[in-house]
Amino acid sequence: MDKIPAPTEPLPGRSCGGCTLCCKIMGVPEIDKPRGAWCPHCVRGKGCGIYADRPGGCRAFLCGWLANPRFGPEWKPDRSKIVITVDRDGNGLDFQCDPGFPEAWRKEPYYGQIRSLAAIAVRHNGLVSVNSGRNLIIVGPEGEFALGEVADQDEIVREFSGDRLVGVRVIKAGKPTVEAY
Repeated sequence: MDKIPAPTEPLPGRSCGGCTLCCKIMGVPEIDKPRGAWCPHCVRGKGCGIYADRPGGCRAFLCGWLANPRFGPEWKPDRSKIVITVDRDGNGLDFQCDPGFPEAWRKEPYYGQIRSLAAIAVRHNGLVSVNSGRNLIIVGPEGEFALGEVADQDEIVREFSGDRLVGVRVIKAGKPTVEAY
């Protein structure tokens, strides 16, 4: 099956407006900005102070709320406290909570929708994850699998019994495996 190309423009009628939550949640390696810390160039409630000269990673970024009609106005990041991104393999979704609101994803309507999306994702060999504080949680139809801190270079391996997700483990770059059941 061919992958659908990622959108490069917001949906009609959607814009960041005063939302700058991605400027806090996302890491920007080009300027050594860590995940979960405000970018020094962010003018909160307005946008990027160096917009014309912003890094390539910022130029290419388009949050899931801007691009996906599945997510209604309640999902706008400055309201939900969640930034939606495509997962590391490009075959799922990652819900990244504002570190000041690590449990935002557990509130409705978010939690129910995330669980529904997880059921769809697993049928297509996809993955739904939540970054809550510094912890990564894999959400599956059968439940949640807390993995703790997972770095970009770490590998996430899912284990199935038939079509049921029964475990998730992390293969840390150069370290022993961490498992969650």
